[in-house]
Amino acid sequence: MNDDHRSSHEWRARMYKSNARDQNEMRRKRREDEVQIRKIHREEQFERNRRATVQRSLSNEEVSELMKTVLDGLHSFQEEHNYQALRKFNNDLDKKLWAIETIAKAQILNKLADVYCNRTIGDTTRQLVSQTLLKISVLDSRNFEKSSFDNICIQSLVSNISAFSTNEDVLCDTFQALACFLVRSITYRNLALDNAIVPELIEVSTKTMSVRLQRTLMWLVSLFCEKLDKYSPHVDEVTPLLEIIATGITSSDPMVQTDAASSCAFLADWPPIYEHMSEHKLCSMLVANLSNDKGNARPKVKCGISYIIQATSYFTEEMIDAGLLEVLKGFVNVSYMSQEVCFIISNICVEGEHTIDKLISSGVLREVARVMEAAEYRSRKEAAFVICHCCSSSNRRHLEYVIELGMLVSFTDLLTCMDVSLVAYILDAIHSLLQFGDLHLNSDTPTQ
Repeated sequence: MNDDHRSSHEWRARMYKSNARDQNEMRRKRREDEVQIRKIHREEQFERNRRATVQRSLSNEEVSELMKTVLDGLHSFQEEHNYQALRKFNNDLDKKLWAIETIAKAQILNKLADVYCNRTIGDTTRQLVSQTLLKISVLDSRNFEKSSFDNICIQSLVSNISAFSTNEDVLCDTFQALACFLVRSITYRNLALDNAIVPELIEVSTKTMSVRLQRTLMWLVSLFCEKLDKYSPHVDEVTPLLEIIATGITSSDPMVQTDAASSCAFLADWPPIYEHMSEHKLCSMLVANLSNDKGNARPKVKCGISYIIQATSYFTEEMIDAGLLEVLKGFVNVSYMSQEVCFIISNICVEGEHTIDKLISSGVLREVARVMEAAEYRSRKEAAFVICHCCSSSNRRHLEYVIELGMLVSFTDLLTCMDVSLVAYILDAIHSLLQFGDLHLNSDTPTQ
């Protein structure tokens, strides 16, 4: 059927996708106009500070008074105190007073990384930190006489992974230290990749791990997945990490699941990895995780799926085939999930008229209509966007279905809200429905 019944409003054509429009442009416009505030909120949800969750409360038996003196100096925000603590610790290392296990239990590696990355220190102190990390590692210092401080730090930490692969305390402290560097700058991420950290992480992931080590490993992997669109490494350097992410999604630990889901969300901003993600069925695994009612990771997994659908249409069909619509259908009318679920559905809806067909056949659109009738305002607003997308369709059956659902009444109720843009969208949708109805009546009326 042609689309003579449709509104001629140019601004609406610029806002939503349909078969005849540039889908990427419509997605960008939708994100700019309606997603930004919630996108910022999503980034806050994905903000991960795992130090509090993995650090241990050290007892007097675990840390001697001599080590506490060093720790107090490293905790200070005054460079002089940092420097004196580093000198003392270096002297202790020269005397072989500390075993690597003791150093790791006190989380010295993480604290050294914190001083290096997050304190205002000069080159002398920075050099001392790098030399300290080098002494702790098994590397020969003579091979690093011409290396930069950054390279010495990263290479020393990477070497710890294989050298102490059976010591979980050392691995956890090393992973936290590396995470500190990665949070500081993506330059350190690429430096770690250059030092072949990925094979080391893969080797660790194949062994039996405690929950604590799983968490620190998954957190570190998620940091490697951030901002890959900037100063991008070669895709083959990152692809092996997908195995760890896949294992994390199916983990029984909510924190590991959360970081695995956020890893997938970060990767959605980097198109070169899409084909490899599809081969590993990561998005299908996220859908399966979302349908699982065990654990506390569901909100973060839902946010991950939401962001992936916002970022790209590449995985939408895969997630629908994996049962995403059936899962979302069960959540549409859950009060505390309704708004975000309707938001996900609205982004699925704009993928094209074939997705509207699936929303209708799965019964999701009927559940969205119930939200329009009874939910609180924010959920009704998101549900209204879903129905507005359907009203912009050129498929007669879609418009007939919207009318059958009684959406004209629900649209009219929302006209009293104070959101000017929403009112404009609804008026345009009503105009399309009335225009379609008028055209339909005229076609049924016999000519005299």
